[in-house]
Amino acid sequence: MTISTNDYSRLGSATRAFIERSHGHFIDGQWLAAGSSLAVIDPANGQAFSAIAAGGAGEIDAAVRAAHHAFHHGSWSTLAPLAREALLIGLAERVERDAERLAELESLDNGMPLDFARINVFGAAGVLRYMAGWPSRICGETPEVRMPFPGSQFFGYTRREAVGVVGAIVPWNVPLMMAIWKLAPALAAGCTVVLKPAEDASLSALALAELVAQAGIPPGVVNIVTGLGREAGEALVKHPLVAKISFTGSTATGKRVNQLATETLKKVTLELGGKSPSLVFADANRAGAITGAANAIFTNSGQICVAGSRLYVERSCFEEVAEGVARHADNLHLGAGLDPASQLGPLINARQRDLVQGYIDRALASGATALTRRSQPEGDGYFVAPTVLVDVAQGDPLVQEEIFGPVLAVLPFDDQEEAIALANDSRYGLAACIWSESLSRVHQILPRLKCGKVSVNTAGFPYPALPEGGTRQSGFGRDLGREGLEGYLETKTVLIQAS
Repeated sequence: MTISTNDYSRLGSATRAFIERSHGHFIDGQWLAAGSSLAVIDPANGQAFSAIAAGGAGEIDAAVRAAHHAFHHGSWSTLAPLAREALLIGLAERVERDAERLAELESLDNGMPLDFARINVFGAAGVLRYMAGWPSRICGETPEVRMPFPGSQFFGYTRREAVGVVGAIVPWNVPLMMAIWKLAPALAAGCTVVLKPAEDASLSALALAELVAQAGIPPGVVNIVTGLGREAGEALVKHPLVAKISFTGSTATGKRVNQLATETLKKVTLELGGKSPSLVFADANRAGAITGAANAIFTNSGQICVAGSRLYVERSCFEEVAEGVARHADNLHLGAGLDPASQLGPLINARQRDLVQGYIDRALASGATALTRRSQPEGDGYFVAPTVLVDVAQGDPLVQEEIFGPVLAVLPFDDQEEAIALANDSRYGLAACIWSESLSRVHQILPRLKCGKVSVNTAGFPYPALPEGGTRQSGFGRDLGREGLEGYLETKTVLIQAS
C-alpha cells in the first residue's frame, strides 16, 4: 500500500512564508533569536521542512521573569476583568480569521488530516470565547460569621485570586487546541503564562504568539519557549517563580513533572494517559455503535488521550460489531494531511510508529487475530494502518497499556456486571463510552465507572463548558469548564472585626 505525500503547492502563501521563516522564542512581547535549533519534520515523508529554536534553562528563566513582572508589576495585575474579557475575545477573533493558516500548520506539523485540523482550530477559538465570559464572574462568598465573643461582631468573606505565573506544557497530538485549553482559563483568571509546546509540534503555538501580540495582550503575559522537554520543560517545572504547572502528556512524564513540582510545592494539574473502554450492549443502535466505536479510536490516528482503545461487546452481537468496526477501518483513506481524501494521517514520528507497530506484532505473535485486511503502508512516512484485533486476553499489554495509535482490541462480555468489571480493570481512568438504548442500564452503570468522563451513544468530543480530566493514573485536576478555570485561582479568607 503506497501512501500519498504532502503537496506543498496546496499551502496558502501565509503558511509557506511562516515555515520558511527563522523561528525564535516569544518572551516579554519580543522575538528572541534562536541560539540553536531543532528540525521540524513532516510526518508524512520524514523530511525536515522548517526549524524551531531549542531553548533551555536560560530562555525559560527569561520567560518566567517576564511573566512574573507582568503579573506583579505590569499592567496585567491591575487590568479590569472586562478588559481581560475583551482581549480574549480579540484573540478568538484572530484565531478564527487565521484559521486556514493555523490548520495548515497543524496538519503539516502533526500529520493530522486538514479537515480535522480545521475542526480543532475553530474548537480552540470556542474555548477562548467561553473562557472570555468568566473574568467578570469570578467571585468569593460572604458567609454569616458569628463568633462566641460577647459584644463582638465580625464580617467575613472570601476572595478568588489568580495563582500567579503558570507553566503550561502541552503535547503534540492536538497542539493548538491543547495550548488554548491552558492559556484561555489562565488568562481569564488573571494569571500570566509561560507555554512550552511539544518539540515535535510547536509551529501553531508560535503562530499563536503572533496573534497574542496583535490582540493587544500586554508584553510578558504570554511567553512561548520551544525546546526539548528534558531541557526547557524540566527548567519550567523547577523554576521557583512558577506558581502552577498545567501538564498534558504521558503518565510517565506526568509522574516526573509531579515529582519536580513537589520540590517547590507548586499547584499541579495533570491530564495524562488513558486506555478508555467502550461498552456496546445488544440493545444498542448497532450502526451508530459501530461508527462511533471506530471514530473513537481512529480519529487523529488514535493519537487522542480519550481514544476508545478497548471495545467490549455483548457476546450476542460481538461478531457483528467487531466485523463492522474492522470493515469501517478497511475503508478509511490513509494519506498525508494535505491530501483532501485523507481520513487518517501518519503518526507523529518514527519512534511512535515503531512503538505502535511493535504492540501489533507482539499481539499477533501471542495469538491475537487481525480482523482488518490492510497491509502496512510503504514509504518514508510514519504511517500505521488502522488495526482491529480480537482473541486477546484482558491482561495482554494490548488491552492494558496506552498505545496512542490506530489499534483497537475487541473483547466479549456476557452481562452488565462483567462489562463494568472489565471496563474498570485498568490503571487508567480518563474516559469511557456506553452504547445502549436502555436509560435504566446507562444510569446504573454511570456511577460505577472509574473515570473522569462518560459519553453515552456518542463520541467523547470536548465542549468548552464541560470539564475534561481523569482519575487514578490518568491524572488529577481538570481542563475546560468552571473546574478548569478554578484550577488557576486561590481562595483567600478575610475576617474583619466590625465591633
